[in-house]
Amino acid sequence: MSPQPPAANNTTKTSGPALYHNVQTYIKELEISEGQLSSVLKNVYENNQREEFMKRLDDRVKQYDVEIEKLCSKNYQDFVKTFNDLLSVREDTSVLKNQLVENNEKIQALGNSLITKVDQLVLENRKQNNILLSVETLNRYMPVFNIYRQLKNQMKEKKNYYQALKLLEELENNYLPMVKNYRFAQSIHHSLPLIKHDIINETFSDLKDFLETLRVEAVKCGKIANQQMAHKLKIDKKYYLMESELEKIEDDSDLKKLPFDVVDFSPLYKNLHMNQVLGHKANFSDYYRNQRKKQLQLAMNSNSNMEMNESKTERDLLDAYKLYLHNITGFFVIEDQILSSTEGLVDERYMDELFSKALPRLKSIIRKIMEECSNAELMLKLKIIVVLFCITIEEVQFPTIQLSDLLREIREKYYSMLLDKSSEKINLILTEDNYTCMEIDSQEAYNLLMEFFPLDSKETKGESSDEFFRRLPYSGCVPKIFLEIKEFVNNCVKFSEGLNSSQTELDDMIRKPTNRLITERLSENIRQLINRVSLTQLVQIVVNTIYLEKSIDLLEKHLLSVIKANSSKQSGKLQGISVFKDLRSEAETQIYELLNRKIDQLIDLDSFNWNMTEAQGQASEYMKLLLNFLKSNLDSFSHLPWPAVVSKLAQTACVSACRHVAQSLMSQMISPKVKSINYGAIEQLNLDLLQCETFAHSIRVDGLDNETILFCFADVRQIIDLAISKEWSIYLNDYGEANNKYNRVQLNNAQILLEKLRQGASRGKGILSRLDIGTKTPEKDDLKLIEAALKQIKNLINQTANF
Repeated sequence: MSPQPPAANNTTKTSGPALYHNVQTYIKELEISEGQLSSVLKNVYENNQREEFMKRLDDRVKQYDVEIEKLCSKNYQDFVKTFNDLLSVREDTSVLKNQLVENNEKIQALGNSLITKVDQLVLENRKQNNILLSVETLNRYMPVFNIYRQLKNQMKEKKNYYQALKLLEELENNYLPMVKNYRFAQSIHHSLPLIKHDIINETFSDLKDFLETLRVEAVKCGKIANQQMAHKLKIDKKYYLMESELEKIEDDSDLKKLPFDVVDFSPLYKNLHMNQVLGHKANFSDYYRNQRKKQLQLAMNSNSNMEMNESKTERDLLDAYKLYLHNITGFFVIEDQILSSTEGLVDERYMDELFSKALPRLKSIIRKIMEECSNAELMLKLKIIVVLFCITIEEVQFPTIQLSDLLREIREKYYSMLLDKSSEKINLILTEDNYTCMEIDSQEAYNLLMEFFPLDSKETKGESSDEFFRRLPYSGCVPKIFLEIKEFVNNCVKFSEGLNSSQTELDDMIRKPTNRLITERLSENIRQLINRVSLTQLVQIVVNTIYLEKSIDLLEKHLLSVIKANSSKQSGKLQGISVFKDLRSEAETQIYELLNRKIDQLIDLDSFNWNMTEAQGQASEYMKLLLNFLKSNLDSFSHLPWPAVVSKLAQTACVSACRHVAQSLMSQMISPKVKSINYGAIEQLNLDLLQCETFAHSIRVDGLDNETILFCFADVRQIIDLAISKEWSIYLNDYGEANNKYNRVQLNNAQILLEKLRQGASRGKGILSRLDIGTKTPEKDDLKLIEAALKQIKNLINQTANF
């Protein structure tokens, strides 16, 4: 605790409590501040509070002494231990101090010795510099004569002008200024321009020789560049080696060196440097550029071996083509090396100018060759050579966008040729096929088929376990077409070799022409086939389209495998599924139309006797032929190993044919061509219809109820029953009711039939009246009944129309 303030002192100017407060404040400032003692003492003396301050300060010191004593007594043992440690450290400190003093004395002694030696060394260096300066002064003039003598010897020997120029430059820049005040120096100086002129002439002569070397070595340089790029892209050597070199072992040493290593550029570098030193670099550069432009112009001209004609073989054409592109490649590889290794001789603008002049000519030659080419394999080889050239040229930073566009033109023509070729093969396959189920009688043949066409199918096996036999649903054209499309894909992939395309671009590049082959060529061939084959063949075509549709998945897998991609990166799907569905729909429609046309041919109701007085007692011959025809064709659907889709086709064909027969019977009865109908004709139609209904009960079509087939004849059955039963009153009274016995008979059809029956009855009445037969006859009753029913039907029709 802080000490209590003392009693008030009357000797001070400040009252007791205020004085105590001020002093306490000064002491606290001393305790909590750093370096503020002067300001506190100043305030104490100014306020005449020295005695009170000292008293209070002594009290505070005593208080802290008490607190320290308490703290020390509390931690006395630790203090003793620590103090003992300090005593031990003091002894070590004394030893260390003695050692430091001793070491310092030694270092001082060594330093003094070193200073003495350094002083001696400085003195010796000064002496040596003086000696060297003396020697230099003595030899100052001798190098001038030695170098000039060497220069004259070099010019006389005409061997190493580069070394002569170095001597001249050294003499002119370094030595002659030192002796310029002497007469011999002036004489030497006047002879130097003549020496420079001789050196310039010799550099241009060397440049001509070097340019000729570039022209000769360009082909080899381009060949090495193309060879290295081909190895990098894994392109076969036949696309850069001459045909005569293919049989030899390829020299791999060229792969380990740079293409331009076949040229020694040192003469160019030396001559360029000499002209730069002599101030003729611009003239040297202009001469070089002009000569290289002329060489490029000569290199761009195609030779006669590159023209396609009967006298030139494919081997000659390919060799000439490769040699031509090797030369151009080598030219630009050399120029690129010169651009990167020299300064000022050529520049980017000059390089762009060269390539811009060469590109149109190059495109023209390549396009001409491609347009004249009519062989897909040769075009593929030429294309790969162009691709190799483009990629190699791109390595030296030359743009080949226009050549890439030209390659796209070549690609479209190549695909067009492939499409024509494959279309012809597919058309031949379709034409030669027998359109019957494939039958395989050996395990080897079956395994071979499953190897290249592994499509699951429900085949029929042989009855005997010892005898191998398989009957497949599809005909032989299906696996052949699959293999042809697969081969087409492989040929398209060959075009992409060396293009270095992305997976998406490659996928699109192969998928588009394949889709064209399926959607345009194959579909058109099958569509033409549908319009010219028989009914049984059409059914087989329907089955074939099912398995061709299934084979699309196999083609999709093959396409992804050859481009080495996965399904997640593909740009689309092959479009064959919808195409084959459409073709199958067309084939099914053609089946229905063929059945209906055949029905129209067989039914032959135009020659039917509608005025017969009584029925023949059995079905008409045309109806028997017609139903036999339908039965034989519908039975064929279930006798072969066709899938469930064909069962649906059989169901639809059966229902469609029966409806067409019923509609034909109905349409003939109400046809305007038939003016009158007798009840005998109705009875005969009834017998024909009974034959149809018997057919409907007896025919067996998988998945189709016989009642459904029988229902196809319901309309014509009710109108014939109505005409035979003559229950016109029942029909009219119950018309519109749900339980009407003849609810499927339409008023218009009933009216037309009654009018024809009336006309038939009127004819009979006229004959009977001429024979003076009694007045009351069945014909008269029928006529009255017809008249009454006809009148009621007309009124009902009018009421319905007004309503």
